[in-house]
Amino acid sequence: EHVRSLPKIIAIVRDPITRAVSSYKYNYIEPAIKKLRSGRGISASGQPIPGDKSDTYYRRHHLFSFEELAFAELAMLKECLKPGGRGERWTYNGFGKEPDMFFYESIQRRNYGGNGNHSISSSDAALDSKPLIHLDEACYIQTKSNAVPRVQWKELAIQHPDKILRLPNLQLTQSIVGRGVYALPLGWWYEVFSNAAANKEDHIHVVCTEDMAETPEVVMEDVTKFLGLPEFDFSNVTSVGRYNVGGHRGYDKVTKTRDDDGGSEKEDTEGSALPKHQDTSPSASDADLLSITDALRNELIHFYHPYNEHLFQLIGKRCPWK
Repeated sequence: EHVRSLPKIIAIVRDPITRAVSSYKYNYIEPAIKKLRSGRGISASGQPIPGDKSDTYYRRHHLFSFEELAFAELAMLKECLKPGGRGERWTYNGFGKEPDMFFYESIQRRNYGGNGNHSISSSDAALDSKPLIHLDEACYIQTKSNAVPRVQWKELAIQHPDKILRLPNLQLTQSIVGRGVYALPLGWWYEVFSNAAANKEDHIHVVCTEDMAETPEVVMEDVTKFLGLPEFDFSNVTSVGRYNVGGHRGYDKVTKTRDDDGGSEKEDTEGSALPKHQDTSPSASDADLLSITDALRNELIHFYHPYNEHLFQLIGKRCPWK
């Protein structure tokens, strides 16, 4: 009887590796530089970092590279998400331990092989075998340290005590890699609609960011149909270009062609736009911080692959990711 009140959800996803790099750039580098400039930066050892240095100095001496943060998070995620790991155990205790819990039958069935009272079609059997895991709460464990707020960074802090980890947008910097595991958070919503005997395609629509760049008119037509809105010609809008990409916040600059970043993940709580006086000399470039070795790229591809495949099964289509 609650099907009519269920929401319609539009989820936008992009290649998880490019998303991770973008998130690191906009949610770690920029907020960190801003914090350091202000003189309010605290190193991993708990010492204040002087605010009278150049951006070049801060990048060289006080910022972790993408590779450092990504490898540390990957090690934690692999341990947390392994079969029988903390991810499954925490989710069971939080959502599936007691019969009166909303997700009790779902977790008993999907995480532990119980049948429950929920019937599924053969086409959903493969999806139904994937465990439900509450990624944020289960895997990203707090510490008692103000300067090193997450367990995954403890070794990094020992190796590089002068670098900065404590930033206001912690929920983003802690999960530079994990936020690209789209199948896990979406899996909960698909389970909600399945339990409500609702057609999931009527309530969840997933858009690949790459399709928005390549065929924006088709994407907008599909979104319009999903929402049940009247037909509309978006060509006069999509032909203008794109806004809020490549480091340009808001709607004051149009990007005609696809830039190197392909979008931004600017979501920090204090605002991450850098002042106009920023140091743009080659020595202050983010290139070294952003570089990905073949070893890391292969690790990321291997890690994301099963979750990407699960996502494509859930949404019934494939995104054009390598």
